[in-house]
Amino acid sequence: MNTAKRQRPGTGAPIRNDILRALLESEYRDLRPRLEQVELKPGEIIYRADQAIKYVYFPGRAAVATIETLEDGRTVEVGIIGAEGMVGINIFLGCLISPDKAVVHVPGDAMRMKANDLRQAVRFGSPLQRLLLRYTQVLLASISQSVACSQHHALVQRVARLILTLRDHAESNEFTMSHRSIATLLGMRREGVSEAAGKLQAAGLITYSRAHIRILDAAGLKKQSCECYRFIRRQINGMQRDMPRVLAEPQRRGRRDAS
Repeated sequence: MNTAKRQRPGTGAPIRNDILRALLESEYRDLRPRLEQVELKPGEIIYRADQAIKYVYFPGRAAVATIETLEDGRTVEVGIIGAEGMVGINIFLGCLISPDKAVVHVPGDAMRMKANDLRQAVRFGSPLQRLLLRYTQVLLASISQSVACSQHHALVQRVARLILTLRDHAESNEFTMSHRSIATLLGMRREGVSEAAGKLQAAGLITYSRAHIRILDAAGLKKQSCECYRFIRRQINGMQRDMPRVLAEPQRRGRRDAS
C-alpha cells in the first residue's frame, strides 16, 4: 500500500520532472487537475511484481529502481528512474501489470497520475505521447546497457557507476544507501559490496560509513566506473536536448503539408 503524502500541485509549484517541464504551459494546465504531488520515502514499494498498476509517477527529486527477482531470490536492477522519466511505462505501452518490483531509493517529490488518466492523455499525436515515446527509447537503451554491465564489468566498476547514478538523482555528493540496498540493485553479495566500496575508499574517492556515502573525488570515481555510466548519461542528455524538436515536429510537418 502506498502511504505517500499527497497534495494538489499549486499553480506556482516548480515542475522538476523533465517530461512535465517540457510541456507547454497550456498542455501542462490540461494535465494538472489529474496530477497530485507525493513525497516518496526511502524503501517505499511503488509496485510489486505482477501487480496491477494503479498510478504512474513522474519523479522530481526522487529516484525509483525497478528490480527483477529470480526464483532463487537473487535480484538485479533493471533501471533507475528519476526526474528524466516516468515510473510505470508499461501503462504507456499498453500493459496493465508491472513485471518488476519498483522501490524508492532516493527520497523526494514526484507527481503521480492514475493509470486510466494517463491512457487518456496519451492519445495519438499528443505532446505527452511524443515525449514518452522518446523517453521509452532512452529507457530501453539504458536497460540493455545495464544487462551488459551486469555480465561483463567488475564489481568495483559497477559500484562506482551506481554511486554516480544515485549522486545525479540526489543532486548531492552525500546520500544514504545501505550495503544491502546496493547488493540488491547489483545482484551481488553484501561482502562483495564491502570489498568494492573498500577499494574506492582506499583510493580516496569516497567515504562510506553506516550507510552514509560521501563522494570525495567525482572525477576519479568516473574513471573507476565502467563506460555504462557515460553511455546512459549521454542517452538522458540527448533526450533532454531533443525535447523541443520532438514537440515541434508535428507543427513542422503541418506547415510542409499546408505548403
